[in-house]
Amino acid sequence: MRSASPLPFQLQHRTLPGAICLALALISGSASLSAQAASPVSAVAAPSIPAGPLAQALSTFAERAGITLSYSPDVVRGLSSPGLAGGGSLEEGLATLLGSSGLVAHKTPSGYVVLPAKTDSSLELDPTNIDAAGTQSAFAPVPGYFASNASSASKTDKPILETAQAISVVTAEQIADRNVDRVQDAVAYSAGVRVGSSGLDPRFDTISVRGFDTTMSADFLDGLRQPYNGWLSIYGTEAYTLERIEVLKGPASVLYGQISPGGMVNRVSKRPSLLAKNQVEVQGGTNDHQQGQFDIGGKLDEDGDVLFRTVGVYRDAEYDIEQLDNDVSLIAPSLSWQIDPDTSLTLLAQYQERETAASPMLYQDGDYLTDFWQGDEYFDKLEQRQWTVGYEFEHAFNETFSLQQNLRYGQLDTTNQYLQPDGTITAGVMDRYAVGVYEDMDSVTSDTRLVSRFATGDLQHTLLTGWDYAWYDSSVLYASGPGPSIDMNAPDYHQPVGKPTTALVDQDDLSQRSGIYLQDQVELDRWRLSGGLRRDWVHARSNDNLYGADSKTSDSATTYQLGALYLFDNGLAPYASYAESFLPQSGSNAGGPLKPTEGTQYEVGLKYQPPGSSAMYTASLYHLTQENVTTRDPYDPLNTVQTGEQVSRGLELEAVADLSNRLRLNASYSYNDPEVTKSNDGNEGKDPKDVPRHLAALWLDYNLPFGLGFGAGARYTGSVYGDDMNTTKSEDYTLFDAGVHYDFGASLDGVRLAVNARNLTDKQYINCQDGYCYRGEARSVVTSLSYSW
Repeated sequence: MRSASPLPFQLQHRTLPGAICLALALISGSASLSAQAASPVSAVAAPSIPAGPLAQALSTFAERAGITLSYSPDVVRGLSSPGLAGGGSLEEGLATLLGSSGLVAHKTPSGYVVLPAKTDSSLELDPTNIDAAGTQSAFAPVPGYFASNASSASKTDKPILETAQAISVVTAEQIADRNVDRVQDAVAYSAGVRVGSSGLDPRFDTISVRGFDTTMSADFLDGLRQPYNGWLSIYGTEAYTLERIEVLKGPASVLYGQISPGGMVNRVSKRPSLLAKNQVEVQGGTNDHQQGQFDIGGKLDEDGDVLFRTVGVYRDAEYDIEQLDNDVSLIAPSLSWQIDPDTSLTLLAQYQERETAASPMLYQDGDYLTDFWQGDEYFDKLEQRQWTVGYEFEHAFNETFSLQQNLRYGQLDTTNQYLQPDGTITAGVMDRYAVGVYEDMDSVTSDTRLVSRFATGDLQHTLLTGWDYAWYDSSVLYASGPGPSIDMNAPDYHQPVGKPTTALVDQDDLSQRSGIYLQDQVELDRWRLSGGLRRDWVHARSNDNLYGADSKTSDSATTYQLGALYLFDNGLAPYASYAESFLPQSGSNAGGPLKPTEGTQYEVGLKYQPPGSSAMYTASLYHLTQENVTTRDPYDPLNTVQTGEQVSRGLELEAVADLSNRLRLNASYSYNDPEVTKSNDGNEGKDPKDVPRHLAALWLDYNLPFGLGFGAGARYTGSVYGDDMNTTKSEDYTLFDAGVHYDFGASLDGVRLAVNARNLTDKQYINCQDGYCYRGEARSVVTSLSYSW
């Protein structure tokens, strides 16, 4: 059953004060959170809440109590709350929380609304089914597709409408309605996001934003970097374990340090919440797909100060290439503890094992590109074992200062083996050689920040001062060896293949990355201003166990960010921003170690959230430049210089809306005009390879009154050049997805049967780069049966 967030009113006499109060409620920035289904609201005790800004206190109260609580941002702006020790009724708790603010909480059949105490007595709060959007938490479950808040752009729980940067949010309900396992499939409908550039390669999510790859440098979980050592040790994330996925467009080094200029993808874990529904689900489908998963949580004490949640997934499946496994086993427990009204602690852990293999990659040779896999079923594999454990801690010293610290330790072991064609095909027989990459990595990432909320005259400040640190210790053995040839007309996928023994790389790496940052978010009437700066340091050491060619590198950089946005009463919010990024590079030239690439972006845009709606419409224009790109040295053909430059100029349009309780929408269009603006390689003025100019997507989900619902979508990817000189091109393609679901209701309330299909028409498509081609994923169909309560 879907949850709605109604604000019910009946206006008997339309007096001016009453109309003003109603308008305030309808334009509310509310903690619009569904009531917990397990017990009536009256039976829930008031939770403990730390002292602080009233808006934050109300939002936290609503989340912990599991109620709908609506209020106007203008009414609570600049007000503080004395906090709440907990216990007693919700009404008593709200009264204490509001203190001497001059506001009162009115109970309605679907929750509470906060209004000025002196209102016209003729305004009665009775049901009329007027829907209004509320302000939600960026970390708690939200109903539907629309998310009002995000945390990635500011490291605070901030409305997207008030953020001077383009952000896309994929909610857990979007992930569930399309029934996707991989993060790249979940973000495929977001503006400016291109996925699948390497075709079907399930070893990692291939995601680019605004023409720049984010796979290796901008992979974040809960605001902390998921480390990457330069090879194949990349932490895997199952979409079912996530509450949401946030895609922040453009450079973000001020808050996150070393990062792709295109943006970042922040995965937000499911964590304990009274708003979370319990769920168990089983699945079966094409490609021998069998899967079971669960999401269970709740209170461990009567007051709800200690909550738990555990997510588990087991999958035994293949891809349409039957030799490619798609197996996953994971368990992700979490625990939150409200230690006292001012102090909270959340523990997050995960253990995961997965097995798959590399995607087909062949030289262009006619129809073989879409019909043949060059590996061996027994030899080819990617086996990974990973586990992480960490915490999120927060303590409020007073109404002004609060300390937040997030930390995660992780360990990842990877075995990646595959057979590679050597380029020789004789009478349909392909010659191959074996490759093995064996890695292990330990990592620690942390982020410690002081959040200061204060006023200077008419300026309301939220000042972040922080330090983040990351430590990676990894080892890599990269080896090759002989491999058997294979008859492409009668392939034998079970030939003996020896483990590669000729070491090409055997090295140990240690990297330390740290940065201090300062960001001020300022509210001045309807203006929202932001400015930030950061200083980064990167130290890396590599020990070569083969040739003794050890190396040490150190880089540092200072980056800046500025933003301005204006909020109109009608829900329009124009904005402009400037941001910078830097990204360290491996390797060296005649002048020594390569310098980091640097990114700068100018962006203007317009956001529109119709007052009282659960909808966000965004239009943005950007000019993004990456400098220090490696190019040929015109005076030394054996050397490279970093004088290259690449530019992306583009337009993005996006609409995400819960148009009604029955109809959800996610639509986007992106136009990118990429260009190599400086180069010595003869490709100046050309398009960068593998960057489409056009991307478009549309998904609609509609529910009929009697439980039956339908979802359908289309994803268009424009043509791309496959080489630097733009002499070869891969064709554009459109993929269709669809789903049908039925909620049983009545005595089977919470039971849902669904069937989802990806690439419904079984479109065959390829993407070629530098002579190699990758086949896309074929049609898949999955049936699921779930029970939620």
